[in-house]
Amino acid sequence: MLSRYAVFGGRRRTVRRAEERDGAFVDVHGPRLLLMVLAIVALNLLDAWFTLLFLSHGGKEMNPFVQGILDLGGHPWPFLVFKTIGIGFCCAFLTLTKNFRPARIGLWFVFVGYAVLLGWHLYLLSWLDMVP
Repeated sequence: MLSRYAVFGGRRRTVRRAEERDGAFVDVHGPRLLLMVLAIVALNLLDAWFTLLFLSHGGKEMNPFVQGILDLGGHPWPFLVFKTIGIGFCCAFLTLTKNFRPARIGLWFVFVGYAVLLGWHLYLLSWLDMVP
């Protein structure tokens, strides 16, 4: 899964035989996967920003684990670091295992989940402008 080629430059863009495609590890990943991961990271950052915005306007965090992280020290940095590193590790794992069907489904699930969450944030933002 991890080799020196994954860190210092890959050498396998695809598998040698078509029957090996599902469930094989490769060192080089394509631009579509890069765009997907960058979109997930961007949506994650937007989610963090909207979360902090709504909390500053009197909102309440419903996830007790995240609320515990937000309560650490009284500033948002632990939350931002945890959220960014967490999604970074998840995206890295799903990228390394991209040729496994559950990993491909997982990438799409995370992307669609964050897109829906961004829609929810935008809906809440429209209500925030209406409330005095």
